Amino acid sequence: MQLIQRFIKGSLLFSATLLVTGCSIFGDDDEEPKFAELQPISSEIQPEVLWDASVGSGIGEHFSRLNPVVEYGKVFAADRNGLVSAFDKSTGERLWRIDLRESIQFDQATDEGWFSGIFSSPFPARISGGLVASYDRIFLGTENGDVVALNAENGEIVWHAEVNNEVISDPAVGEGRVVVHTGGGKVLSLDAETGEQQWEYEYQAPMLTIRGASAPAIISGGIVVGDSNGTGMVLIANNGQQAWTQTIGKPSGSNELERLADVDAKPAVQGTTLYMIAFNGELVALELRDGEVRWKRDYKAFENMLVTNGRIFLTDVKSHVYALDQSGGVERWGNSQLFGRELSAPAWHRDHVVVGDFEGYLHWLDSDSGNIVGRYEVGGDGVYVAPVVDNNIMYVQTRDGDIIALDIQSGN
Repeated sequence: MQLIQRFIKGSLLFSATLLVTGCSIFGDDDEEPKFAELQPISSEIQPEVLWDASVGSGIGEHFSRLNPVVEYGKVFAADRNGLVSAFDKSTGERLWRIDLRESIQFDQATDEGWFSGIFSSPFPARISGGLVASYDRIFLGTENGDVVALNAENGEIVWHAEVNNEVISDPAVGEGRVVVHTGGGKVLSLDAETGEQQWEYEYQAPMLTIRGASAPAIISGGIVVGDSNGTGMVLIANNGQQAWTQTIGKPSGSNELERLADVDAKPAVQGTTLYMIAFNGELVALELRDGEVRWKRDYKAFENMLVTNGRIFLTDVKSHVYALDQSGGVERWGNSQLFGRELSAPAWHRDHVVVGDFEGYLHWLDSDSGNIVGRYEVGGDGVYVAPVVDNNIMYVQTRDGDIIALDIQSGN
């Protein structure tokens, strides 16, 4: 199984990596089974591959939320090493490709350690944040602490900024700015046109955190972000000052592992309601204006939520899938048949909820009942990030760098 990476940072600049299996974090190593074996289903849909392509070597076994994005009639995708490609979304034809290892010179951080020097092609760019399409550009971030804007039409670099902290979640783009939340506890705003830094907000991260960071969201002059202390907050977009904070995950337990309370899922907004969820905390519905709690429920997750059609769909830390009413948080159904399979965040495809797993299977769940009604194996060493759906076509990126376009038909 893919290992979920954790990291520790101490006051003496000591850092280490803690590896914990995603399906049994606190349990006995001898407990069985560790994950659900797939059982036969009565299929109600027929998946069909429309095209497939490759975008380099993918992400391997590394932690990543690197996702494809569909915009401007194209599918944009990248691998960890630095290859970024654009494909025609209808045919899969490659339209352009750029190798950031050959195009940018900056301080390079390798997997073996940090050192300052010229970026040279043997070393990976370590793309991990994004991709995000806006303003006719593609924005991405790297574990090396870089934010890059590419021309969506031809892949040329528009600007490159160094933020000196790893970017491992999607940037937020809007209102003329690019906002990144780094793994080291910084939120920075950059000018979307030039990449010039506008402001920086920093919070004190705990000693032990989940390997990840909540993607920020730009909403009506505010920046919504969850931090590694279990706090949700809104920053004023113009200056980065804090407008309000609210507890989402409350650390509890006898050791640091049990007290993990990171908010790693991207905030979801519907109207004036903000939804946030913590790894070891709760699902909370907040008033966007002042952070007042409308309701909260006991669910724990680090994957992004899907909020649509009056429902909240989520994948929890055990790879159980749930559907709740958006207005009051009442649970409509839960499905535990895929426990421990390191499910991706859910996506919405033709009135179904879709998740991918660590063995490379896609699972379609009936949105009203939660029953598994379809399954398809794409392989590729696993599906690690939620599929992207555009005009009823679903685009999936696998760990080994495959990009697959699919649709479904009704019938066995």
